[in-house]
Amino acid sequence: MDGDEKRRRDDDDTTDKATTCKLQRSSLDCLARVASCKTVCRAAEALALHDTVASLVHRPLTDEVVLAFAEYVALRPRWPGAHELHPLEATHGRVAIIDFTAQAPRDQSQGDALAGATGYGRDLPPRNSANVASARAAIEVVLSVLPAQLAKVAALDASELLASLRRHTGRRQFILRLELNLGDTCQKWHRDLNISRAIVTYCGPGTLVAHEEGVSREDGGAVVAVDACHVVQADAGDVLIMKGGLWEGAEGRGAAHRAPAIGPMPSCTTHRLMLKIDVSEDF
Repeated sequence: MDGDEKRRRDDDDTTDKATTCKLQRSSLDCLARVASCKTVCRAAEALALHDTVASLVHRPLTDEVVLAFAEYVALRPRWPGAHELHPLEATHGRVAIIDFTAQAPRDQSQGDALAGATGYGRDLPPRNSANVASARAAIEVVLSVLPAQLAKVAALDASELLASLRRHTGRRQFILRLELNLGDTCQKWHRDLNISRAIVTYCGPGTLVAHEEGVSREDGGAVVAVDACHVVQADAGDVLIMKGGLWEGAEGRGAAHRAPAIGPMPSCTTHRLMLKIDVSEDF
C-alpha cells in the first residue's frame, strides 16, 4: 500500500468514526428523558448526564400544607410593587440574585452550604454594599410575603436547591423567584434560553415537561411540537429541574415544557404559586 492510499484510508476511517459519533450523539439526544430522582441532590447531579433533559423529584406536600397554600392564594394577596404592573399582567414576582462569588473554602467547611453567599435585589442592599445581605437574608426577604409557616417550607426548598445546584453545576450566581400566576402564561411548548431552571409549584397545577423522544424541533433547538404521549406533569411539592438551551452541550435543545392552562386574565380563578431558581451566567 503506497503512502497516498494509506492516508486516504486513514482519512476515510476518521470520517466514518466522526459520522458514527454524530449518529450516536443524535440517537442519545432523541432518547434524553425526564429522570425520576429520589432527592434534590440526585436530581441536580442527573442533569450532567447526556440522556437526561430534566429531572423530577416527587415530594408530595402534606394535606395541611396544601390547604395552607391554597387558602393563602385564595385571599388574592397583593404583593409590594403590584401597583406598578399592568392590570392584566398575569405574573407577579419577587426576585433576588444569590451570589456565591465571595464564598470561601472555610465557609463551606462550616457545614452550611450557603455560608458566605450573598444576595441582592429589590429591598436588599446593593451588590457591592459594605452591608450586603447574606443569601439566607435575601431568601427571607423574597419569601416575606408568605405567612411564616409557608415561608419556612419555601425557604427550606430554596436552600436545598441552591446548595445542590451550586454543588453540581459549579456556577456562582442564581436567580431566585417567588412567582404568583393569576392567569395563563407560556402556553406554547418551548425551551428556555438559560442554563437551567428549577421549579417547585406550591399551589395550582404543575409544569408540563416532555421526554425528548416526543419533541420535534427546529435546527436551532426551538420546539415545534410535542407528542402528548411523552409528557410528564409535576405535582404540587415536586421539584422539577430542567436543562436550558444554554446548558453546555445542549446546543439550544433545552427541555421542552409549558405552563398548564388555568384560564385567561382577569376571569381566571385557578392561580399558581411557584418557587423558581435559575442557574445564571456570571454577570
